[in-house]
Amino acid sequence: MVADLEAGVGTVLRLQPGFADVVLVVAQPTAKAIEVARRAIQIATSRAQVVLIANRVTADADVELIRTGTGWEGELVVVPDDPVVARADEDGMAPMDAAPDAAAVLALQALAGRLLPA
Repeated sequence: MVADLEAGVGTVLRLQPGFADVVLVVAQPTAKAIEVARRAIQIATSRAQVVLIANRVTADADVELIRTGTGWEGELVVVPDDPVVARADEDGMAPMDAAPDAAAVLALQALAGRLLPA
């Protein structure tokens, strides 16, 4: 099961060890998002495997900012900032339906494939 939870660390604080296989921590390249991600990673690593998602990335510097700011040395997935996603949202469509070959869609599909059991 995949769940999209509210931003922040509240849900991660309540997460009991063994209740989740993987926790995906999503961070955009902003100071506030990176700080929340850093705290979420700190809490989640004792409860489940953690994968950091660098979201809305426009340059390699964004990835480095997120990695450095969170102190994360583990698995990191990069999802590029993609105008197709915003356009699809405005049109009420799923990005994968609107533009299945868009960079952000392909990055998320690769992540989904990695998370599916073999």
